Amino acid sequence: MNTKSNLHKLVFKLDPHDWHGIGSETVWVRALGGNRYQLENTPFFADGVANGDELLAERESGQLVFDKVAKPSGHSTYRIMVEDSTQAEEFARQWDKLEKIGCTCEDIDADPPLFSVDVPTATDIHKTYAILEEGEGLGIWAFEEGHCGHKI
Repeated sequence: MNTKSNLHKLVFKLDPHDWHGIGSETVWVRALGGNRYQLENTPFFADGVANGDELLAERESGQLVFDKVAKPSGHSTYRIMVEDSTQAEEFARQWDKLEKIGCTCEDIDADPPLFSVDVPTATDIHKTYAILEEGEGLGIWAFEEGHCGHKI
């Protein structure tokens, strides 16, 4: 089976008056059958969803458009905005702590630099949050929660 042919783009409609100023975000999803799709990357702007979530979507004007989460994955999503891009070494040291506990990230060319962070179910969310707060306290980044899927 060709798994690439099973990937599709899905659109999240967003409020362009929100902090990001954009009206939509496109992500990759894997078709599961019917109108069900599994999210295959970590969103930058859409709230309430995380990598691995099973989503329901509808076709609108030829595009797949997000409807709702059918089955949460248990992952969490955070956004990191880098405060000062001259602090590359400090960012790398702080990010290394997150990577060592299982977090992954995607980045987007933005000003300031923006990263979407996936926190897998098995990763300690309290430890993750402490590292995120530490990086913010050091002035390396600001962060916000896009979705907490961990059971607390």
